[in-house]
This record gives sequence, structure tokens and C-alpha cells, in this order.
Amino acid sequence: MTTARRPGTTRSAATAATTALSALALLWIIALLARDDPSLAGAALGSAVWWGTAVTLVLQSAGLLWSPHRATAALAWTAVLSVVLAGVFPGGLFTVTALPVLVAAFLAALTAPWRGVRWWALGSGVLVAVGYFANGSGEGRSDGAALATQAVLQAALVVGLPLLPASMIAAQRATRAAQQETLAAVTRERDAKIGEALALERAAMARELHDIAAHHLSGISLMASAVARQTASAPDEARSGALQIREQSNVILEDLRRLVGLLRDVGPEDRGVKTLATVPGLIETARRTGARVDFDVRSDERRDPGAGISPLGQLAAYRMVQESLTNAARHAPGAHCVVTVDDRDPRRLRLTVRNAPPVPRARPASRGTGFGIVGMRERASLIGGVFDAGPTGDDGWETCMSIPRESHDLPERSA
Repeated sequence: MTTARRPGTTRSAATAATTALSALALLWIIALLARDDPSLAGAALGSAVWWGTAVTLVLQSAGLLWSPHRATAALAWTAVLSVVLAGVFPGGLFTVTALPVLVAAFLAALTAPWRGVRWWALGSGVLVAVGYFANGSGEGRSDGAALATQAVLQAALVVGLPLLPASMIAAQRATRAAQQETLAAVTRERDAKIGEALALERAAMARELHDIAAHHLSGISLMASAVARQTASAPDEARSGALQIREQSNVILEDLRRLVGLLRDVGPEDRGVKTLATVPGLIETARRTGARVDFDVRSDERRDPGAGISPLGQLAAYRMVQESLTNAARHAPGAHCVVTVDDRDPRRLRLTVRNAPPVPRARPASRGTGFGIVGMRERASLIGGVFDAGPTGDDGWETCMSIPRESHDLPERSA
């Protein structure tokens, strides 16, 4: 069974190998130049100094194999080895050891937190300066002040210089990571809110369906009792009652097929069955919040507006008015609203909620999710109705729902 290497391990190995090969290539070039440069005496290829420096470079590069979480330790390791080389084999090849230290400093600033890097970088810089000073002293230099100044500059260049670009890159990475985390958090919050809203809506619809089913079943129970009493004395009426029971049973089965869910208690409020008769109370509640809402009922005065409208249809009408008034308050605060119930068509009931444009200097709320329109359209589809919404010619907004009547409930039902 093979185990895939982690990306961080592969990058560390590639960095260490590249650093070692580059340092050894530079060491080889310096050894070639030593043939013509008397100042590099003793740095010839194959000499003890050369081999000692080569081993030091390999060991320094091997420190880069440590995990990114130990990049500061790798920086200290490369600096310590340079001091050891300066003490054992001082010479012109010491400068090559600055390459692994530079790479280690860059990696440390790139991967480790700045709070820890600054102290490790300061300590490593001191070690590099000490190594440079020891190497110069081992070569026989007697200008201590100048040598100390050069040692400090060497440490600043080797350790301090790579910290600047690495810190900028690390800051950019941290910024991108923070932005991605913020985006992920916003996405999770949005999904949670949508899930909560859907759960509450489903629970409310399930509770309301229970109430509707109870309404139908109560009627079925009463009709069944009447049929039981009329079976012997009035068989024709019993047969008619049985057909009505069958019709009511089909209605409730259809409602159950349209909307099935688990009954869940989402709170003590809003427990009553919502019908067209409760719409005036809804409008009055909106008026108490400061909204300007007019209620217009257009009827032929021969029947109640709710006649022939199933309980599920009346619930859809109530929710349509409720959601429309909520949207008007959110997107057009202060606008005048008109709720119209048109009962003149014997086959359909039409509801319209129209709001004018928002008043000047009003500040609409956020745009919202758009689920309100979707919910109203789905409710209309469940009852076989039609829903439409859109802007009006005067920059207002209008929602309309057409709800079919159940013919067997109409007063003017034909025989």
C-alpha cells in the first residue's frame, strides 16, 4: 500500500535540494577561481576547507527539510552551522554559507507567525554576525571595528533582507484566507437562515394542514352519523349523504397529497386557522404599526366572500395578503397600500394587494431573499390558483392571486 506525500513535504524536499545544489555549484565555481586568486588560497577543490564547507552546506540545506511549523528552528540551525564552520575552517568559502541562511529566513517569515519569527531572526542574525566576525579573525584580520561593522551588515542582509518580501507575501496570504473564511461564514449563516426559514414555513404549513384535515374530518363524522340514522328510514337521503362523505374524503386526500409533513410546534403564536374572515384583523394589525392600508371588498352581496373557497384556499389568501403587506413595509416604507377582495366572479375569487411608491426620504430595507414571492406562487399552485406579481406603471408594486371555488359549496349549485 502506497502513501501519498503531503504537498508541504514535497515542497520542503524540493527547496532543500535546490538550495544544496545551488550552494555546492557556487562552492565549485569559487574553487575554480581559487587557482588564479591568491586571496582564496586553501579553497581549492578537494581541500579540507572545501570539503568542510561542502558538508556544512549539505547539513544546512537538510535543515530545510523540517516541517513548515519548525521553519524558525531551521533558521537557527543554519546560523549555528555557519558559526561552527567559521571556528573550524575559517576562510573565503565561509560566505557561501549565507545562501542556506537566507533561504531559511525567507521560509521562516513566510510560514511562521511574526511574533515568533522576530526573536528567532534576531538570534540568528547575532549568530551570523558572530560567525562572520570569527571567520575574519581566523583569517588574520586585525581591524576589529571595521570587521564588526561588516559582520552586522552581513547579518542584516542575510537575515533581515529576506524577511521583508516574505512578510508581505505572508500578509497577503493571511488576508486572502481571512476573506475566504469570512465568505464561508457568511455562506453558512445564509444557509442556516434559509434552512431555518424553510423549517418554520414547513412546520406552519403542516400545522395548518392538520387544522384543515380536522375541519373536513369533523364534517365527515357528522355526515356519517346522519347516514347511519337514515339508512332504514330514508335510503335516498342516506345514499346522498354517503356520496357527500366520499366527496369530502376525496377533498381531504387531495389536500394531504399536496402538502404532507411532520407536525412541529414552532411557537404559541399564530395558532388559529387563517381564513378570509381573519384578513381584516391582519390589516388592522398593519395599521397599528403605522402603515396606511385600505381594505376594499367587491361583492355581489348574494354570498359570503369565502363561499366555495376551501380552507386551504382561504389560508393561501390570508398568507398572500400577509406576505404582500410585509414586503410593502420592507421595500416601500410609508407607501399607501390597498387590499382588494373581488368576489363578483362566481367561479373564482381574486385578491389584489397594491402599494404606491415609497414616500420621499424613506429608506427601504435590504432586498431580501425572494422566498416570499416563491412561497406565494407555490401556495397558489397547491390550490389550483394563479399568482402574479410585478411593478405597476407608477413605480409601485402589485400582487394578485386568483383562487378557484369548489362548485359543490356554491349556493347556486345546480341539481
